[in-house]
Amino acid sequence: MTEQRQAELIAAACKEAGLDSHIRWIESKKQADTWAEKIAMRFKDRSNLPVKNSYMYCDTLDMCFCYNQQGMPIMTYAGYVTADSPDITEGKLLEAFRRARQVLSTMKELAEEEKA
Repeated sequence: MTEQRQAELIAAACKEAGLDSHIRWIESKKQADTWAEKIAMRFKDRSNLPVKNSYMYCDTLDMCFCYNQQGMPIMTYAGYVTADSPDITEGKLLEAFRRARQVLSTMKELAEEEKA
């Protein structure tokens, strides 16, 4: 699957999950700004890496959706919380990971349709 097609599928999956579908292109490690992007760079080969970043409606969580070199959808994440953080006390983290599961599942379905 081409990088352009990966970007389109990521955008479609995010849109279906109610997230904006802005895709960022990372060409080199120096362009990885967030911790989640830095982790995602481990899955980049020589080509550009299209990613979708989201804080998932949390204050201290950063997620990055992309496909690995084998075409498998992945999500990298980084963050922190305190005992009083609304991300914990209001259940925002749980909701963020539920939504992430939805995005990843849709990314996988769309990628499998591409192969068929």
